[in-house]
Amino acid sequence: MRTKTLITSMGLFAMLCVVIFGLGVKGLALDETFRRFVLAALWVCTWFAAVVGLNRAAASDRNKSFFSALMLLPFDPALVYLVRLVSTLVWLVITQALLVLLAVPMLKFDFFSQPLMLAVALMADVGILALGVLLASATGRLRGGEALLTIALLPVTVPVFLAATGATEALHTGSGAAEAWPYVLLLGVCDAMFLALGLLLFGKLNEG
Repeated sequence: MRTKTLITSMGLFAMLCVVIFGLGVKGLALDETFRRFVLAALWVCTWFAAVVGLNRAAASDRNKSFFSALMLLPFDPALVYLVRLVSTLVWLVITQALLVLLAVPMLKFDFFSQPLMLAVALMADVGILALGVLLASATGRLRGGEALLTIALLPVTVPVFLAATGATEALHTGSGAAEAWPYVLLLGVCDAMFLALGLLLFGKLNEG
């Protein structure tokens, strides 16, 4: 049931965003401004789909006391963090695949023109969720936690958003991998830093 709820809420939200953006840009010329807008719109859709998934997972865990029971097991909290990160990442990747398939005809976006685009998407997803899982575990138990997660996650993931849009723009416009590598490096630094924070702080934020 939780799996069905997650994929339904994340998938429907992302696809509705693409449809709305697609209708909004219908008839516009395929110039540089259009391409930049499409790339930014896709990453905005991805970011909000991730927030929807994190909030739904946190709400489900809170209602069923699943997370509290999980933390009582004799496991390293870092392992619990990694399991939650990987499981959420799987659903975000599935949602992103649906989003891209819908964006190809509606937004005239060729995602598969560069193989490196897949690595950029995966690294950006990890960067968003590495902090998202950590913050969701802290805000999920508070009143208004869904709004708090959005407010807390957006500012700290701005570097991931900028790096993701910069890398995909460089690859999609034909500038080549050489121009995209600085952005890919920034994504790698953000992933490493956010993962380290999650592994170190997840247990402390959920003590008691």
